[in-house]
Amino acid sequence: MTGDATVRPSEEDPLAEIGGLSLGPAAGGPPVLHDAHLSVPLGGVLGLVGRSGSGKSSLAYSLVGHVRPGLEVRAGTVRVAGLDPFVRRNARALRGRVVSYLGQDPAASLNPALRIGTQLAEAVRLRSSATSGSQVRRRVDELLRSVRLPADPAFRRRLPRQVSGGQAQRMALAIALAGSPRLLVLDEPTSGLDTVLADGMRDLLAEVLSDGDRAALLVSHDPAWIASVADEVIRLEAGRIVGAGPPRASVPDPRPFASAPAAGPGAESARSAAPVGALSVRGLAAAHGRVPVLHDVSLTVPAGSCTAVVGPSGSGKTTLARCLAGLHRSARGSVEWREDGVERGRAAPVQLVAQDARGALNPRESVSAALLRPLRGVGRRSAGDASREAVRLLGLVGLDADVLARRPGELSGGQRQRVALARTLAAGPRVLVCDEITSALDPQTAGGVLDLLDSLRHTLGVTVVMVTHDLTAASGHAQRVVVLDAGRVVEAGAADRVLRTPEHPVTRALVAHAASAAPAVPDLRR
Repeated sequence: MTGDATVRPSEEDPLAEIGGLSLGPAAGGPPVLHDAHLSVPLGGVLGLVGRSGSGKSSLAYSLVGHVRPGLEVRAGTVRVAGLDPFVRRNARALRGRVVSYLGQDPAASLNPALRIGTQLAEAVRLRSSATSGSQVRRRVDELLRSVRLPADPAFRRRLPRQVSGGQAQRMALAIALAGSPRLLVLDEPTSGLDTVLADGMRDLLAEVLSDGDRAALLVSHDPAWIASVADEVIRLEAGRIVGAGPPRASVPDPRPFASAPAAGPGAESARSAAPVGALSVRGLAAAHGRVPVLHDVSLTVPAGSCTAVVGPSGSGKTTLARCLAGLHRSARGSVEWREDGVERGRAAPVQLVAQDARGALNPRESVSAALLRPLRGVGRRSAGDASREAVRLLGLVGLDADVLARRPGELSGGQRQRVALARTLAAGPRVLVCDEITSALDPQTAGGVLDLLDSLRHTLGVTVVMVTHDLTAASGHAQRVVVLDAGRVVEAGAADRVLRTPEHPVTRALVAHAASAAPAVPDLRR
């Protein structure tokens, strides 16, 4: 980028403007973003939609003067409040106070060694006018309440690993709001939230933007949510803007939930008292430090079947997923996998596909190295066989072989999530515990991943536990649904029964919000 604008825009000028922006690999090759134009006016909300890898995040990054490793700016201009964010001194003046960015991997933006209250207080001191201890504490309390998080001392003392994915998302948003920025750039802001909290995020944004002196750019795979909050929607495909226009919501489907396919061959009925093969959980309890998170959780997942675990953000779903995979040390109770003929000496039969794909992958390690390690270590394959299997696994999750040479930082959020799934499959698990693995994927790609899980269940007999906020995905792919609230199972049963005739108030609230979210059909006109 060239030039350094020093004159602030008038009230009539857009708060942010991009003209003819093109990004491409620094080593040469086709552009990943080509001739992009957009304008964000004061008080406006602009939505970006498109498939994973279409360039949405790259376009959003440019507003804070950042490009992904390995890319360079080839042409175009970017202005935020009249300043070029790619100029270093402008970036220092803009970031946090004029423009704040919240990425789709919120846990990556939190310091794992610092307590929540400490991190938020530091952000307030750096970005706001609060100076005294009492002013900082009041502002911290305001921010926590504004994003629907507890403001009590016990919550502020928690570490990032001691909160749910949805809570980490809202914590990162609170930090982004600490300096009262004029422009919010939010990349997948609802990916870790249940339908109730997603509606709350929409209301929160409306409140933040209500004075007309702020604006937002939102990147999302949720067309219904974008339609409910954005003034204009831009669609990208393969790095190009292919349409723009106002969103238009269609009539909600009065019966939004479809029946799931039957369990795979050899799987017993979910109602069976003693299935031949099953993941059995009995009396499971877990805590983060002295704070109880799970209480006497029991469930059974028949071999070859899929059970969806749903519930409000912070209800304990991610902690349950980590307990099932043996990753939560303080867990009490029993988690057992029973199946005749299981080979001894193999890797643990339960494997976790984590919600935070960035944190699950080594940032210094190529995709190839991430896949070859389990293929050669667990599968005892030769180098040639392992390389061919790595390519096959990438194809299964919808990625081309050219990503093998890339590192996680050179991939989109959706691509990282699919690489994490491919690496888990490389270990040959009998049980896949999938924690919000479609949250960063566009609907088409997410559907492909869920169909892949169905295929694995039917062809390989893999058992799936799917932690999700997407009740439509749960109804279409799970035979059973378990509903958690405050660390307890409040309802469980066949998916059709639980989602069509819910009995518990928490389940009814989740279903009602999902049913009221109208599918959106953006009216995109050039």
